[in-house]
Amino acid sequence: MHPTPSKELLLKAMTDLQGLHVYTGLDRRDNSLLSREDVSRMLADNSLITSETPNFMFVSFSGNEVSIVGYNQYYRPKTQDYRSPMIYRYRGQLKRAVYSLPHMAPESGDLKVTSKPIENVQLWLLNEKKTVYPDFNGTLTFKSWSGEYIAISAFTTRSWDSIF
Repeated sequence: MHPTPSKELLLKAMTDLQGLHVYTGLDRRDNSLLSREDVSRMLADNSLITSETPNFMFVSFSGNEVSIVGYNQYYRPKTQDYRSPMIYRYRGQLKRAVYSLPHMAPESGDLKVTSKPIENVQLWLLNEKKTVYPDFNGTLTFKSWSGEYIAISAFTTRSWDSIF
């Protein structure tokens, strides 16, 4: 039988992921690249986002609710032959968590977290200046590295395109 994540591990994941995360082009976290104020200004005025703006994600947990807003330089579903920078938003209610790779748990600590969307994933495509709503069922991945949770990712349900 595969282990299940403990409540303590889930609290650790939520604590690690709470707040602002800024990523370099190599998907390494470097929170010195942007301040919380920089991010707030960019989200309020998208014209401040340039091709040099690093990917960022702001995560907030309140009870069993998660709110995620962020920016990613590259959004490209398989049906599209170009990339578009985007701002994404999601709010959901956390329902349950399991290890992403249960046969390797707990050494591989990535978690697959089921959430019920309160607000569907919304993508603002900056180049096209339009909002899209990808096919998403609420499954999030809490990624860990060296015992610390560093990012949340989401994928479309049918084609497993990366949303964020």
